[in-house]
Amino acid sequence: MLTNERYLLLYTKFAGDDGTGKRIEVSLEQLSDTLYCTPRNVKLILRKLEEEGFITWIAGRGRGNRSHMIFLVAKDKELLELGQQLALKGEYQRAFEMIESFGAGTNVRSGFVDWLNGHFGYRTEQINDVESDILRLPVYRPILTLDPKELYYSFSAHMIKQLFDCLVQYDREKSKIVPALAHAWEHDPTGREWTFHLRKGVLFHHGRELEAEDVVYSLNRLRGSSASGWFVRPITDIKIKNRRTVRIRLDKPNWLFPRFLCAPGLSIVPHDLAEQDEQFWQHPVGTGPFKFAEWTADRFTMQVNPNYFGERAHLDGVVIVMMPEDTIEFSKSWEQLLVDHDLKDIQLERGWQKIESVCNGCSLLTWNMGKEGPQQSAAFRKAVDLLVDRTRMIRELGEDRMYPARGFHPNDLSANWQDRCEFELAAQLIQESGYDGETIRICTYGIHEQDALWLQRHMAGFGINIAVQVETWESIRELDVLQSADCLLYCVVFAEDEVCLIELYEQTGNFLREHMDPRLLGWVKGKIDDALACQTAEDRWSHLLEIENKLREDTLVLFLLHKKLNTFYNPNIKGVGVNSLGWIDFKDIWFEHAAEA
Repeated sequence: MLTNERYLLLYTKFAGDDGTGKRIEVSLEQLSDTLYCTPRNVKLILRKLEEEGFITWIAGRGRGNRSHMIFLVAKDKELLELGQQLALKGEYQRAFEMIESFGAGTNVRSGFVDWLNGHFGYRTEQINDVESDILRLPVYRPILTLDPKELYYSFSAHMIKQLFDCLVQYDREKSKIVPALAHAWEHDPTGREWTFHLRKGVLFHHGRELEAEDVVYSLNRLRGSSASGWFVRPITDIKIKNRRTVRIRLDKPNWLFPRFLCAPGLSIVPHDLAEQDEQFWQHPVGTGPFKFAEWTADRFTMQVNPNYFGERAHLDGVVIVMMPEDTIEFSKSWEQLLVDHDLKDIQLERGWQKIESVCNGCSLLTWNMGKEGPQQSAAFRKAVDLLVDRTRMIRELGEDRMYPARGFHPNDLSANWQDRCEFELAAQLIQESGYDGETIRICTYGIHEQDALWLQRHMAGFGINIAVQVETWESIRELDVLQSADCLLYCVVFAEDEVCLIELYEQTGNFLREHMDPRLLGWVKGKIDDALACQTAEDRWSHLLEIENKLREDTLVLFLLHKKLNTFYNPNIKGVGVNSLGWIDFKDIWFEHAAEA
């Protein structure tokens, strides 16, 4: 136990909330019980506390004379300094634990988070006598997995993209597939056979060169009911033609197959390590622009991959700090942590840069069609849709909520569409549905809780009773939770438009799929097959939009809101851009140092 930690323990026990400078009577026996050590060790601890200026100890001399202690340092000051010391060593979780233990009745917690806001961001540091550019960012959600096989959430997908690569990648600016691990590829006339040629000299982080066997292993390991298993269900055969060439055969034409291969779930892993090491996913090895360095309860650390086959990242390292969810109210959002730390208020007129974009996706509510309840009535579902005043929801909740949603994707019309509550028609539909006040249970998690609570308050005014069940990122995927909820409220983000949209219907464990009527799923599967057989994006979208339109018309999905992403940053920081997953592309960030005088 650190000296200042012992001081705080004694202060909390004997001095109360404000005992600084006061003479407090205490015995060696009491101190021994508090510190869980012998009276002899207590004396050593007291001597050290005195030497470091924490206390004045007045020993009682003779029978009947009591000992006294004077605490010299205010508890909140020392606790804040302890938290800062631990954070600087990377022990963020322990810092919060100390503040939780000793900070009752103080403002230390909010003060510490405010200090952390200045600790995060882009900094140049000396590491092993080498000048290194490090980016530290806080997150308020866990990295649930770094295994592409079990990928559900966009944050995990973003982290996987830092460590691994896919055979090909999608260039959004050029709207085309471009080489990644594969430098060339071709297909047969039917769209059922695809051949990929691997680059020479691509090295995994442990030093071995990428080979065709890694591709075969990476795709085959996805088979089954894993989150990414739907990608490989159409594959009937994967054959190694030579060390750097792989041929893949499909059961049906799929002209979107190269886009499938851009998805983080289809990242290529080293077969030798993944096969032999049960703990591989706790310290993963890929070919990506960054290498895994450390993963603790406090932080996730990556170092630059100097041998990256693409352009080397400008950053030398990235530290992702796991913050308690309940500190987000005191913190800047992660998008704002590339700002000048000396400026409290963002003032664009001083030359600051701002990126504002609409998140490619939406928040939504899916009805559980596998459970009995009012949601089985189309009239009831339609009534709820008509009663939700999305414009009012945006006005009252604010923050990143931007436009009412009429579908999965925002478009040019989103900014002008005004939602309104149609009470009279909704009242007729509720009466028609036979709804009699039964409780509707909305299940949600994390940042979506406020939206669910707003719906609860709003719908109560129309006689619809809603109970909100808040789960964690992990527990919401448990089968009993999915099956018992009347509806789920969450957000979808489309990193790869067509692929991610298909994923909603095809991925095992996906919320929308799990709540859909099995008969409807069969119809959806046919529409997807029709779409994949089309060689042009326009023709594919016509089939995919039929599915979305049916979900809207039958009110099987209640589309809620589109959200915005704001990034403010120091103009000396270059390469800042928000990718399709809603995150900063770490590889492209660099800092323009001021010229020396």
